[in-house]
Parts: sequence; structure tokens; C-alpha cells
Amino acid sequence: MTNSILNRPADYRHVPASAWAELSTGDPVWIYDVAWGAGKGRVDDVSKHQELLWVILEPTGRKLICGTDDVEVWAA
Repeated sequence: MTNSILNRPADYRHVPASAWAELSTGDPVWIYDVAWGAGKGRVDDVSKHQELLWVILEPTGRKLICGTDDVEVWAA
């Protein structure tokens, strides 16, 4: 559903919150959040000890994503 309806890039892979520490600054991501919708962007910062992820969304800007939120993260 999230792929076709919300335009998730087909070649992106789902990254569960437990694996966010494997992402690097600058990695392209697609985010789906039940509260606000979907968007593409790049990783800005990753917490290595907690499930926290800062992303720069296009065009809205920097957003903090928490692993306990109802959110999906997909990476290239």
C-alpha cells in the first residue's frame, strides 16, 4: 500500500527502528508517518544508542523521528 499510494521509491528497503544506527549522514530515505504523511529526504544525524533519527525532508526541513512513533523508514 505505502509503495503505490504514497510514491515510495521501489528500490528502497525498509529499515526498522532497531537498525537505524546502521544509517549514515546523507543517506537518502523515505519516511511514512501516520501523523503527518510521507516524504523524501536525507539522514542528518543518527543516535547510535537510541532509536532516534534526524532527517532533512524535502522541502519542509529537519525533523526528529523516534522509533516509538508510528513511522516507517525506508532507505536506498
